Amino acid sequence: MNALLIALGISFLVNALFFVFASLRKTDTVTDLSYGLSFFLTSLGLVFAFRIEGASWLFPFIAVMLWALRLAIYLFARILTIKVDHRFDGRREDPVKFARFWILQALSTAIIMLPVILSSNHARPSFSIAQVIGALIWLAGLGIETMADSQKFSFKRKNREGFIASGIWSWSRHPNYFGEMLVWWGLWVYVLPSLQGFEHLAILGPLYISILLRFVSGVPLLEKSAQKKYGSSPEYQDYVERTSLLILWPPKSKSSNSGVSTAKIPTIAALSDEEFVGRWYELGRIPLPVARDWYMTSDVYEKLPDGSWRVRYEGKSGENPPRGRFMRQKLRRPDPSTPGEMRVSFIPGIWMKYRAIHLSADRRSMLVTSSKMKYLWVMSRNAKLPESEYQALLAVAATHGFDTRAVQRVRQE
Repeated sequence: MNALLIALGISFLVNALFFVFASLRKTDTVTDLSYGLSFFLTSLGLVFAFRIEGASWLFPFIAVMLWALRLAIYLFARILTIKVDHRFDGRREDPVKFARFWILQALSTAIIMLPVILSSNHARPSFSIAQVIGALIWLAGLGIETMADSQKFSFKRKNREGFIASGIWSWSRHPNYFGEMLVWWGLWVYVLPSLQGFEHLAILGPLYISILLRFVSGVPLLEKSAQKKYGSSPEYQDYVERTSLLILWPPKSKSSNSGVSTAKIPTIAALSDEEFVGRWYELGRIPLPVARDWYMTSDVYEKLPDGSWRVRYEGKSGENPPRGRFMRQKLRRPDPSTPGEMRVSFIPGIWMKYRAIHLSADRRSMLVTSSKMKYLWVMSRNAKLPESEYQALLAVAATHGFDTRAVQRVRQE
């Protein structure tokens, strides 16, 4: 209980000082900065108040301070860029209304930190597998949140009026909030073995931040704002339809029959190593999530002495200036009698089935798919094809049952 009172005292003192400054100056520049510093200073104060030492006992406090310091720096840099936080329109001029924000923030800091606060009373907890699991969850959350913030900040500097749908934001519309939730659930798991009796109320911390972000002040407000800004845009509606709201998850395929097996589609009967080796340009695709915003893409195939193939997938993303991208893969053609059947590995030990199902008469263009109609690639030795030839390839894909409306044309220059 002493730890909770100390945490509340530090949090309220920090927020009171920031409130006085912000209210007198009628400024938004310190509102978000104070959020991160409230956690940082509360955690630091507990370390000194309880003389916390030793790696296993210090970890959750250091973890909070690292998370809070990164967040405070990021939010401060963001507000200096955007100048004003419209959440406080109509509040910053009214000290009473403005004070409610700081009071809620002070209380929220103490509630969210409950797992760490209540662990202050236990000196040097013994090693537990829960500490390893909790630390990994915390680290994953920190990494996701950092990546999401960095990608969005970089995007917004170049596209003030647009919405980000690339990188980690192609897997979640709010990956930063998902990462923040993981941070606090990870810390709760870390301290769980040391909690006793009423201390199990520590679960209220991660529950509170999860509910707050998902149902109150996070996701709902941003979804409403985005719908207002971009709701009339077909691109945004497509993004919403295919992208997970919160949890990181591969985006839905545009294909209406993405779950249909391709096993009954015969593969090409012949494709020699000489015909396969070298560069093939990607002219159209029902894409993998990781590369759906890449352009000027191509695959370079190189045969290795052991009979396997090295693949370098190259492209660009972004504009002003574009960023060069690449991804290394391994490829096998396990049965010489079925050269169109291939296995591709992006991650060591994990192999995906790829199938070359059509080779043009001049043997310079082909259609490649996977085990299901979720993916399709239109590949060619030429960076550009006459429109009639490209449409002919799509027509072949359609005869095999592919939803060619989902094929994304790839820009080649």
